[in-house]
Amino acid sequence: MHHDVLIIPGKHDIERDAVAAAWEADGGTVLRVDRFWERPAVAPDRVALYGADSFCLVLAQLLGLHLVSPADDLLLKASPTLTRRSVRGLTLKEALAEAFPVFVKPLTPKAFRASVWSSAASLAEECRGLPDDTPVLASEVVQIDAEARAWVLDGEVVSCALYEGASDLERARDLATRCARELPVPETIVIDVAHIADRGWCVLEANAAWGAGLNGCDPAAAARCIDRATGAVVPP
Repeated sequence: MHHDVLIIPGKHDIERDAVAAAWEADGGTVLRVDRFWERPAVAPDRVALYGADSFCLVLAQLLGLHLVSPADDLLLKASPTLTRRSVRGLTLKEALAEAFPVFVKPLTPKAFRASVWSSAASLAEECRGLPDDTPVLASEVVQIDAEARAWVLDGEVVSCALYEGASDLERARDLATRCARELPVPETIVIDVAHIADRGWCVLEANAAWGAGLNGCDPAAAARCIDRATGAVVPP
């Protein structure tokens, strides 16, 4: 481990508790924090973070830490053999002119809900107040019958599990490995892949290890990724 202290939210959660137990089994210390807007009394270079976006982002700022995350536009760099569907980067204004239904998600996480939108009116209502040039990702609507999560460290899948549907897990792992090796990913990442009926396995999305749920994966492997997902202290 690069860090010996894992900071997680104080509220208990089955998946976070499993990661915490794995962290402690490896000799580390777990610090549960409720008031995450207050700087904890711990040396920043000892700390790794794991929790929701707001929890980790606020603590990273307070402690002067760098969180390792995939690029927001990573999916746009994937080849058609990885996506197996039309995926485009648009502005919100352009997305509203698309043929509906269409899947639309914000390029910047959490700006609005990612969903299959049935009409321009429903998408416009969801995005009320956002500027026309808000970057979004739009893709065709496909039938997904299985989804899997893969935790990746240094280009290798260290744990993979199905979390929706039933399909060939080894093929899911193989596709996630291809993504990790062919895409410009950071040293650690969580990749979700999905099986599209009549098309095969595809890359669904990429997530930061510091905020991703286990979704059936090995907590010890996830802990190794989480350890690397908090980078070096940012110089003042």
